[in-house]
Amino acid sequence: MTQSSNNGRQLRLPDFVAVGPGRTGTTWLHEVLKGRVDLPAGIKETDFFTTNYHKGIQWYAHHFRDADGGRPIGEVNPYFGFPEAAERIALHIPRCKIICTFRNPVERIYSAYKLWRHYTLTNFPLDEFLVKVPQVIEVTRYARHLPDWRARFGQDRVLVLLNDDLRADPQAYLDRVCDFIGIARYPVPALAAQGKLINSITDLPRFPHLARKARHFMYWLEEKQLYGMINFLERAGLWKFTFGGGPKFSSLDQATEARLHDLMRPEFDALEPMIGRDLSMWKRPQADCSPAAPRADAIQGK
Repeated sequence: MTQSSNNGRQLRLPDFVAVGPGRTGTTWLHEVLKGRVDLPAGIKETDFFTTNYHKGIQWYAHHFRDADGGRPIGEVNPYFGFPEAAERIALHIPRCKIICTFRNPVERIYSAYKLWRHYTLTNFPLDEFLVKVPQVIEVTRYARHLPDWRARFGQDRVLVLLNDDLRADPQAYLDRVCDFIGIARYPVPALAAQGKLINSITDLPRFPHLARKARHFMYWLEEKQLYGMINFLERAGLWKFTFGGGPKFSSLDQATEARLHDLMRPEFDALEPMIGRDLSMWKRPQADCSPAAPRADAIQGK
């Protein structure tokens, strides 16, 4: 999509943004779209419409400098739950298509907590963490924020997908995305079908102090846009070594799970008529639900 800036220069900006929230299969979607659409050069998430907005629209457009207009441009970035992001995307790309990926809120909240622990962003127990970082719950309030996206972009330009459908039938899930963004359908790549292209979180860092230093180094590389170095270190196994190898995460205890279900139940009830889906599978404790399909943990990005 071409947009004009204030100085008359033509900018290449996304035709669609998959806004998440995070821990709902966004990494899977980014990976399977590679090579089929034009994504940000060198990085998955620019965070432009949230933390990096002060850098200006030219900075953002530079990430799509390699796009030649021959295929859709997109970004997969968890902007859902941030009203300022919806407002800014509507300002700069008013005809943008939006993809929302929703996952069982209780699972998503716990997965987000594990991500924070994995990257040494917190050491608090879950209950205390959710008090100190309320945004984790806020971005999981799908029924609260979905109407704003629909109002800004139009209901026909906002696609709602459920992680349950991804687990049950990855190909049908991808087909819906292809139809929505306007590209030909194609088979789910083998590694993605096997759940091997997923940002799964299973363990804590073996050396927390080293992990904190590595995280700050990663942030510094991102600030300098040294994405190639970040990706090289990932391929070399540095990030996996630094941020993993420690104790494994346990399953969410039943008492905490029950409290989160009670907290999020109004969201379940409000979302059902909003998207026309039966969400009864979200309303039962996870222990009561039979697995939807093999590789569920991987596809969910636990």
